[in-house]
Amino acid sequence: MLVLTKTEEVTTHLRNWDDFHIAMVPTMGALHDGHLQLVKEAKSLGYSVLVSIFVNPRQFNNPEDLAKYPKTLDQDLALLSTVNADWVFVPEYEEIYSNNFEDIELNINGLDNVFEGSFRPGHFDGVIQVLYRFFKIVNPEAVFFGQKDLQQCMVVRCLINAFFPNMKFFQVETIRNDFGLALSSRNQRLSPGGLLAATSIFKAMTALKDHRKNYLEALRFATSILTNAGIEIEYFNWIELPNMNVLDENSIDVNTHQAIVFAGYLEGVRLIDNLVFD
Repeated sequence: MLVLTKTEEVTTHLRNWDDFHIAMVPTMGALHDGHLQLVKEAKSLGYSVLVSIFVNPRQFNNPEDLAKYPKTLDQDLALLSTVNADWVFVPEYEEIYSNNFEDIELNINGLDNVFEGSFRPGHFDGVIQVLYRFFKIVNPEAVFFGQKDLQQCMVVRCLINAFFPNMKFFQVETIRNDFGLALSSRNQRLSPGGLLAATSIFKAMTALKDHRKNYLEALRFATSILTNAGIEIEYFNWIELPNMNVLDENSIDVNTHQAIVFAGYLEGVRLIDNLVFD
């Protein structure tokens, strides 16, 4: 496994692998089994895999959140070696945001105005700009993203459709612990009690899905599961994909492109999750 820090190193090494299919797994580090699963999925399909580790300041609308984001590079590299990643690209800020790239404009079909786009102004523009740069540098045949960041997956699809139409996009199912908690880098900031309380997120989403025939009553019950666990709800809705319009009790259906989406705070840590029906 090679660790690369310069754009020139990336392009040089990848040019020497012309006979191999290359996939990219973009991350911000603080890796866990969910990230490792993305690498495993790519390897299982015959790809050589480049993982990027870059904490992108431009997608943080809260400077305090950026400052608290965990940085565990040595541990990350050790984990990636266990799943046979081929390259790890760990650039500095100036390497990615050099004068060689100008910001792009992209219509993301209103996704910047709802849910994560609404509560984190500028977040998705930061995601778009950094991924555009990475994709230009690496030029992967395929990219792998986790479904836990569902709205981000929708945004990445827009980016690929507009600028990289030959790139394959893989959305990998969320990895959860034995109690249903979605694995997340932010979980590292929760206390043991907080980790236990956070399992209520999956319980609430499952309750809403299972009792959807009495939707309004089910929503009240599922909401109470969250609040009783000490979770401050930011949003908790049944939506349709890919535009993420909020649905009501007359239009929900687990057999179509729909999902339950959640965001909220626990112990001052912002957590997101979702259940996708397809």
